[in-house]
Amino acid sequence: MPSSGHTGIPIKTLLDECAPRVKLKLLNPEGDLTRRITVAEVDRPGLALSGYFANFAGKRLQVLGLTEISYLKTKDKTYLQEIFQRLTSEPIPGIIIARRLKPPKELISCANRKEVPVMSTPLRTSEAVALLSDFLRDQFAPQTSYHGELLDIFGVGIMILGESGLGKSECALDLVAKGHRLVADDQVMVRRIVGGLVVGYSDPKIRDHIEIQGLGIISISRMYGVQALRDRKRIELVIRLESLDPNKEYDRTGLSDTTIDILGVEISYLVIPIIPGKNISNIIEAAALNHLLRIRGFHSAREFNRQLIQIMTSEETQPENPEIE
Repeated sequence: MPSSGHTGIPIKTLLDECAPRVKLKLLNPEGDLTRRITVAEVDRPGLALSGYFANFAGKRLQVLGLTEISYLKTKDKTYLQEIFQRLTSEPIPGIIIARRLKPPKELISCANRKEVPVMSTPLRTSEAVALLSDFLRDQFAPQTSYHGELLDIFGVGIMILGESGLGKSECALDLVAKGHRLVADDQVMVRRIVGGLVVGYSDPKIRDHIEIQGLGIISISRMYGVQALRDRKRIELVIRLESLDPNKEYDRTGLSDTTIDILGVEISYLVIPIIPGKNISNIIEAAALNHLLRIRGFHSAREFNRQLIQIMTSEETQPENPEIE
């Protein structure tokens, strides 16, 4: 089920997960790393540093760049103490100094008293703001989870759903053995990101592993190589496996396009009945290729239907008793 709300992201998570991209470094160990970022936007407190705090975005992560630091260098010690005391009295989760510029001592002193974390990054201000914004938007994106498999098959992100015991993991293993890439087994974490795209990824605790009944838990990267894995993938097609119900009508033509709503986004959806001897992995590969054809404007079922109607129309226009010469 979709999460009902977001309690915020601790600064420690920001430091840990943004380290490779933003290269954040904590400047004051007295900063409280449990302070939470509760909004996805990042702010540059230019007007606030000049003393104008009306409409100040006090809940946002604050970024100081060359312009802000250069302006602060023109101010005396008393002004800096007053302005930083006012700034750190706001509920800001943390302060980031771009370009590894040296922050004023008064900033560190006031931040320590309020336990506000102060961090630095070697990146330019605009680049740091862009990367931080991307990270926070991703973290605050609507999210949910599904019991199933997610694979990259011919470049198409396919999520396989179905009740336990139907062989979803075995099917996923068969597809990996054919050269496709596993994203998640058993639990697929799903987020809706900017642009209305839905992406899936694995729970970090079980990433790289797949459980096969009778065999146990195996490591995909050790058995098939790291090329058999993907960290995340856009979900473009959802396939539900279910035991064949003889009283249920299944789509036999493919003329209608069925979708499923995931976090407010309509995703193409297929239901495949399971019977003994049916090669599900081959069918899923065919579904992936058929989806690619549809993206490129070729709809197999509709094209066949068009040709059939054309043939029937042509036959109707022919004379019933043509003369034999």
